Amino acid sequence: MQILSNTLALIVVLSVLVVVHEFGHFAVAKAFGFPVEVFSVGFGKRLFGRKWRGTDYRVSAIPLGGYVRVIGLGPDESTLAEGTSTEAPPVGKRWQRALILLAGPGMNLVLAIALHTVVFAVGVKVPAYELAPAVIGVVADGSPASAQGIQPGDRIVSINHTETPRWRDAQYMIAVNARSPLDVEVERGGVGRFVRLTPRGIGKYDYGDIGVFPDVGRNVRGRIGTVVGGSPAAAAGLKDGDVILTVDGTDIRGGPTEMQDRFIAAVQAAQGKPIRIGLEREGHPIVATVQPRKEGEMWRVGAQIGPDVPEVLERFPIGQAVVEGWRQVRTELRLTMSILGRLVRGAASMKSMSGPLDIAKFSGEAARTGAVPLVALMAAISLQLGIFNLLPIPVLDGGHLALLALEGAARRDFSLRVKERILQVGFVMILALLAVVLYNDLSKNLPAGIWPFR
Repeated sequence: MQILSNTLALIVVLSVLVVVHEFGHFAVAKAFGFPVEVFSVGFGKRLFGRKWRGTDYRVSAIPLGGYVRVIGLGPDESTLAEGTSTEAPPVGKRWQRALILLAGPGMNLVLAIALHTVVFAVGVKVPAYELAPAVIGVVADGSPASAQGIQPGDRIVSINHTETPRWRDAQYMIAVNARSPLDVEVERGGVGRFVRLTPRGIGKYDYGDIGVFPDVGRNVRGRIGTVVGGSPAAAAGLKDGDVILTVDGTDIRGGPTEMQDRFIAAVQAAQGKPIRIGLEREGHPIVATVQPRKEGEMWRVGAQIGPDVPEVLERFPIGQAVVEGWRQVRTELRLTMSILGRLVRGAASMKSMSGPLDIAKFSGEAARTGAVPLVALMAAISLQLGIFNLLPIPVLDGGHLALLALEGAARRDFSLRVKERILQVGFVMILALLAVVLYNDLSKNLPAGIWPFR
């Protein structure tokens, strides 16, 4: 059932984002008077539609996004796949063609701002500490922060010269910079100083961690943030948001690190035997029996545990919601560009990239949580889709823009044969990237017994 809901959520998310992207190309092409042959929702065989003013508006068989075919832009992935590319004179000026290509990613940017604005206007529950100043409450022993002398009570002022007024800002900067040295400004007793910290990579998504936590109390319970698909926890019926009360009768409350350490210790102590986990779900007590599975040297149940802390509703008037939406997109844009740069330099792990399996899982989890988390996820993915399409890889919009630039430098348009060869190289590059991403997806989402390449 979870696989079905994840798949349906993936179809909805990608269809909306890709159709909006393609509408950007379509609208600007129409504005410049370029002939638009096809606007398709979906790919593959045409199911039904209507031809109006020279454009075939259709619904196609494969419900994952869509495409628009603009005459005069040269061959694209749809004509190349169908073998219907024909030599045709370019239409309009090169700058017009460039704007048509830019309009797709531009619409993804606009959609990201609009969706984040909706989230901030409607409001979403977040842990209260996320909105508080980044004052450190706990420093884990043996962590990068501990090694640099950071202490409870220190406040994180900035990271890499970007201000971090809230815990959310500091956590985000740390999480996306695993194994990359950071200049962290901390304040103690009104005196600031800079320390050089390199977050360690943790978890299957390679999140950065320096071993600092907010002060959420010394007697907190654990809340399940994510249940891994296909894991023992999923098989036992554990769900995101469940609050853990006991493990085999043992209360695991404590500080944020103590609580997690106690949970891990209780799982290891069972040595693979079934464990009884006492839970609270929507105010009702539940007991689930979970069969831990050995992965490497550790017994695991496949549930990510965090502290169960008070939540607040983060909501703004519409004017401020627009401002907050833009700020969120700006932050995500800067960090995405930083991650791309680190990937190119080999300083970031490919684990940080998510493919269709991860996106389906995230979409399904967000949809089951509620409409607002799903909209927030769509906003983030819309921005990533826009950025990805601007990469200078043939087939993508960025590749077509690079080709336009080369034609402009040569002061002539290349032949259909040359353009097709360039697109074919792009297909190979995309397929190679997809293979790597799918490999990472499978390694992160399939159990060790099924996926042997650990």
